Amino acid sequence: MRSAYLFLVLLFPALALLNAWWFGRELRVFVDATPAVSSTADLERMKHVVGRQMRAALVQIVLLLAGPAVFFVGLLRGELHPTDVMFIILPSAAVIVLATVYKRVEGRARSIPVHDDELRRQRDAIVETWLKKPLPDW
Repeated sequence: MRSAYLFLVLLFPALALLNAWWFGRELRVFVDATPAVSSTADLERMKHVVGRQMRAALVQIVLLLAGPAVFFVGLLRGELHPTDVMFIILPSAAVIVLATVYKRVEGRARSIPVHDDELRRQRDAIVETWLKKPLPDW
C-alpha cells in the first residue's frame, strides 16, 4: 500500500509539471507568433489562449493540493513516514522552477504591444479578467 501512496504523491506533481509545460508552451507560441496586437483577430486568439491558461490554472491548483492531501492521508494511515515529505518538496521545487520560467512569458503576453487605443482597451480588459477572475467571461 505504501507504494500506491508514493505513486499518487509523485503522480500529482508530475501532472502539474506536464500541465505547466503544455500551457506555458502554448502561451509562448502565441507570444512569439504575435509580436503586436494589430487586429481583432489577434485579440480573439489572445482570448482563446488566455482562457485556456485560466482553466489550466484551476486544474493546477487541484493537482498541487492533491499530492500533499494524499501524503497526509498516508501519514494518518501509517503507510507513509514524516521523512517521505521529500517526495512532496522535491517535485514541488521542480514545479516552482518551471512556473518561474513561464511567469516571464505571461508578463510578455500581458504587455504585448498594441497598435491603437481601442485594441489596447480590449487587451487590457482581457488582462484584467486574466488577473482578477477564475474563469474567462468573454
